[in-house]
Amino acid sequence: MDEIPIFVAILSFVIMCIGEILAYYSVSLKYKYEFEAISFGFIFGVATLILIPKSFFKGFAIPVILGMVIVYLIEKYLAYCPLSKKYCVECNGLEENLKIKIIYPISFFIHTFIDGLIIAVSYISNIGFPLYLAILMHKLPAGFVLISPLKGVYKNPLYPGIFVSFGTVLGTIIGLITLKNISPKVLLAFSGGVFLGAFLMLVPHIYEHKKEKSFLYILLGYILVGIISLH
Repeated sequence: MDEIPIFVAILSFVIMCIGEILAYYSVSLKYKYEFEAISFGFIFGVATLILIPKSFFKGFAIPVILGMVIVYLIEKYLAYCPLSKKYCVECNGLEENLKIKIIYPISFFIHTFIDGLIIAVSYISNIGFPLYLAILMHKLPAGFVLISPLKGVYKNPLYPGIFVSFGTVLGTIIGLITLKNISPKVLLAFSGGVFLGAFLMLVPHIYEHKKEKSFLYILLGYILVGIISLH
């Protein structure tokens, strides 16, 4: 039933808003790097153990590469203070307010909107739980990262934060309406490319801050997907 992906999207929205509230009141996220590393390993596992293997067809590599390229372009040309370098809460020398107020929220909205599309793809392709969990796991730290730089340029950064977070719900609704007539294998391949691209672009920042055990946490997330995929 369509209620399931809508519920997951709303839950994602709520969790991200909680992260935003924590950032707004300067509540530290303990073990944020460890949690991020596990979630990145989970995303990598979903891409390589579930999405891409289930999408095999002649020419499946094309949507996989397309998904990776889209993530790369978003990170390179739209993401202001990219997460692949460091958490925005820790960035120094932020440039003009226009970039922080406009470009940064827009780039984050694109990310949340794509998350919504992937939730819809998960439902349409009957993947379900692993993909839902991969989205949900990174929403809390994502909300924290979103609000931190906005606190310096908005009187109340929670307003744009809520709008950005709602992108997941909007993406899910639009995805459920527009993607039903596309081959599930194409959707799975594209989603696998998006997840793989996100992993490759974002995981380096973990090593900047938590080098000593990053691989183990990433491996833990990957193993969790392996266990889930056996059922």
